[in-house]
Amino acid sequence: MLKLLLCIVFIMSSTVVGFSYSSKLYKRKTVLEDFVVALTNCSTQMRYTSHSLSQIFADSFIDYSFCDSKPFTAQWTDMLKDYSNILTRDDISLLSNFSHTLGTCDTLGELSNIDMYIELIRKNISDAQSDIEQKSKLYKTLGLSLGLVVSILII
Repeated sequence: MLKLLLCIVFIMSSTVVGFSYSSKLYKRKTVLEDFVVALTNCSTQMRYTSHSLSQIFADSFIDYSFCDSKPFTAQWTDMLKDYSNILTRDDISLLSNFSHTLGTCDTLGELSNIDMYIELIRKNISDAQSDIEQKSKLYKTLGLSLGLVVSILII
């Protein structure tokens, strides 16, 4: 009876781990899509308002509050730390580089810079979609299979 219970626990826990890895792939895509929407909103606000960078980004990134008293790059880096467990190193690097180039040009230069980063993020979104198609089912199946193998070894 104890072996059966242990087998059930292994199967369930490994399946949950597989599904959580799969879920992380979907979250990455969703977060990147949210960044595209927010940067598009920032671009629109830069075109039609005269707000500061902190105000523009505070309006676009509602979950994070930017302020004028702290350097924008430091605030952006702090915000990216919240996504470090979801996004890949390439995603974090790309978004981090965005903050270093922001504020160095006139308005038209900033807008073209934002458009360039939106396109780069969209490339990462297509990579994330590719990862979902290739790895999502693998993680789910591998989690269940690992639990079944361990259960067979226990029995």
